[in-house]
Amino acid sequence: MERRLYQRIPVQVSAIVTTEDGVRIKVSAVDVSSDGLGIECNIKQRNMITPGGSFVRDGKPVSVFVDLDLSERDGHPSKIVAKCHVAFSRRISSDQCKIGLRYADIESNGHEWLVRFIEKRLAPN
Repeated sequence: MERRLYQRIPVQVSAIVTTEDGVRIKVSAVDVSSDGLGIECNIKQRNMITPGGSFVRDGKPVSVFVDLDLSERDGHPSKIVAKCHVAFSRRISSDQCKIGLRYADIESNGHEWLVRFIEKRLAPN
């Protein structure tokens, strides 16, 4: 049973993940929801985001910042900047991983814009 307020919306956009150590990594965002997002990256990138694949550091979830550009089809850009906690990290192929991120804090009016983005994508055409 889906427990999310809004379901995951498939996207294919680039995102920048900034690690706790300040390293910036370009990845692909593959889905978004009102609670978080999924990113795909290679093994090397995964190890920079979640050292050794572990998403817990010192007993707490690993935190990252994500810059995500969810431009509308009509050309209206909207950049979302969020602090996220890593919820999961799994390998999806021999050299690719998916990392689930849960929003801890979204800057400015980013959450309201995100909800509108999701509602538009879910609305019947």
